[in-house]
Amino acid sequence: MSRAPRTPRAAAELGVLLAMVIWAANFTVVKSSVLAWPVLPFSAIRITCAGVIVLLWARAAGANIRMNRRDLAVAALFGAIGQGIYQLLWAGSLGTINAGTSALLIAVTPFLIAVFAAVLGIERLRAPVAVGGLVAFTGVAAVAIGEGAGAFGGTTAGILATLAAAACWASYLLAGTRVIPRTGAIAWTGWSMVFGGTVLIPFGAAQWVQLGAPAIPPVALFGIAFATLGSSSLANVLYFNAVPIIGPARTANFQLLVPFLAVIVSVIVLGEALEPVQALGGSLIILGIWASRRTHLTQPRRLR
Repeated sequence: MSRAPRTPRAAAELGVLLAMVIWAANFTVVKSSVLAWPVLPFSAIRITCAGVIVLLWARAAGANIRMNRRDLAVAALFGAIGQGIYQLLWAGSLGTINAGTSALLIAVTPFLIAVFAAVLGIERLRAPVAVGGLVAFTGVAAVAIGEGAGAFGGTTAGILATLAAAACWASYLLAGTRVIPRTGAIAWTGWSMVFGGTVLIPFGAAQWVQLGAPAIPPVALFGIAFATLGSSSLANVLYFNAVPIIGPARTANFQLLVPFLAVIVSVIVLGEALEPVQALGGSLIILGIWASRRTHLTQPRRLR
């Protein structure tokens, strides 16, 4: 009898786990695609199309996709930040940074969520979070040092751009936890991606024209399809759907699986090397964020 209430939680956790697998594979898929076709039009197409697909699917299924003006404004602002600017920073950095390493740097997102929550007064930043964050950033430093061992092969600008992308993504997730209890995960996901994609369209069009309007090769077509239907549509809905069920902090912790999964994918598919210092840095990142996992955010009941 006591197990019945856990069924929704188990389903939500399985959904988030599937989302993490999709996101991990997305690091490699996107890198392969942007090496064959310009990154900005690629991102503009897949984000915009994903948002439209989610909203049309929700409408066809009879789900409510309406939002009040305030929530729609929040979706517009943080959609532009978390989907638009994030994509400009992250996808643009993949040309100068290892796919697995990019995933490791993005893994600081749960700690950033804890910091943002403390600054905004959502929850006090406690000692375990501060210590865990220090350990995590030590891991990031170890990964950066691995550049000389072949872990990067890029520039410091690529590392900073990826960390800035992590901050954008963290703010987007934090905003979503405040709005979703009122609007639902599907409405938030769809509208925020439409607004984020709209931000990317002029940049994508400009880059596409500047490069001579190149045709889309098969590898980029596959990447657009995978990223649109998988990482942008399905994975985002699965992630945000779990927030009110298992809580924002616990949901965010699942992202710690992405770096290791992405490294495995990049090693198998791209033949990228896993350097010892990279493995050490990744372990420290995971250890640090795991240590602070219990105090990332407030419980769902306070998200009103």
